[in-house]
Amino acid sequence: MSKQSMTGAPVCTWVSVTDASGRTRMEARWTAVNTAATRAA
Repeated sequence: MSKQSMTGAPVCTWVSVTDASGRTRMEARWTAVNTAATRAA
């Protein structure tokens, strides 16, 4: 069985967001990250 590489795998990160009234909250942001799998020899 061979390993396959995945590209564009979504990754969730949390960011601090301040609204117009000055309140701060955390929001989740999803981004696509390119990953590469190593091949077995």
